[in-house]
Amino acid sequence: MRILFVSQLFDPENSIKGLEFARRLQALGHEVEVVTTFPSYPGGKVFDGYKLRWRQIENLDGVRVVRLPTFISHGRSAVKRMLSYASFGAVSAFYALFVARKPDVIYAYYPPVIVGLTAALVRTFRRTPFVYDVQDLWPEALVATGMLREGRVTRVIDRLCGLIYRKASRTVVLSDGYRRALESKRVPSQKIVRIFNWCDEGRTNPERGATEGIFDASRFNVLYAGNLGAAQALTHVIDAARIVQEHGDTKIRFTFLGAGVEADKLKRMTAELGLNNVAFLPQVPVDRVSGILAAADVLLVHLADAEVFEITIPSKTQAYMMVGRPILMAVRGEAARIVKDADAGLVVEPCQPEQLAQAALRMSGLPPEQLADMGRRGREYYVAKMSMENGVKQVDSVLKDIVERV
Repeated sequence: MRILFVSQLFDPENSIKGLEFARRLQALGHEVEVVTTFPSYPGGKVFDGYKLRWRQIENLDGVRVVRLPTFISHGRSAVKRMLSYASFGAVSAFYALFVARKPDVIYAYYPPVIVGLTAALVRTFRRTPFVYDVQDLWPEALVATGMLREGRVTRVIDRLCGLIYRKASRTVVLSDGYRRALESKRVPSQKIVRIFNWCDEGRTNPERGATEGIFDASRFNVLYAGNLGAAQALTHVIDAARIVQEHGDTKIRFTFLGAGVEADKLKRMTAELGLNNVAFLPQVPVDRVSGILAAADVLLVHLADAEVFEITIPSKTQAYMMVGRPILMAVRGEAARIVKDADAGLVVEPCQPEQLAQAALRMSGLPPEQLADMGRRGREYYVAKMSMENGVKQVDSVLKDIVERV
């Protein structure tokens, strides 16, 4: 089966469905061609070793990867971000329609509406069925992150999404909450498949990467790793650190690993409050991240208190569970239920610094073996229900079913 995998985000950027996903599909006997752009996320600059050009073709472990030029922007400007998405939609559609060998099926991954429209266009003119993978519920997520306000533009996006749902042969969602949301939008339930996200297991190895000097062993290290953006509402974590410091605790340290549009704001806030229990780590290669995760005492998940986030599962949840460390989950809804079901940590409400501070204090007082048991149970839950092996098998089954019905 020939699969055209379309995603603006791809290795060496950190992507849930990236090179390892393509490799595993290829290992199942499929021929995979990836259509993407030049890596630049999250910093907004093309990675070293790459240069924008009309087309760059790579062979990565037998996977054909085609990189096309786009307008690059990952900053605060909604207009520039949408231009970045739209430019990828234009070049990927052109390539899929006029250059690429006709595939048996398209897997449209990221960003949601843009690659969905690309796939729908190819379906119309080349009669190619497609799977639409919904990682962010648009336009709801755009409103929740502050990129757009509700109005004419969001109504247009909602109608475009409706068109894509109708054209798609299957829509893959990452949670049962997303399934319910799409059903409320009148997407037929038989076209929706819930497949849990997994972490990039090819690069998630707790033994990888030196961690000496990353953490002070005398401190209780609470680590947040990931995007420092508006959707994460991390100013509330800084406020929690302030409460802990005012409490008189000198053991707990909150550490941020990552980059994003809110990074400078968070650093300024930390300095203005005079906090000595907050640290910021510079970005590190993706292969080193899992080793750093495994060296922390507790791993933190935090999102803004928005309805759309109650039905999502932040991607870092899987990576945290995979490395076997206890989780402090400050998210409502499905992600919180997973941590509770797995008994893999503590859950508090998002954007509640007092609750977050008290949870950190409580976890810092637990015996090490109790924390280790939380981490172990989280890893066992991940392996049983959320692993890449399970997920790729489900994707493979969906793709085969679609092609057989054509």
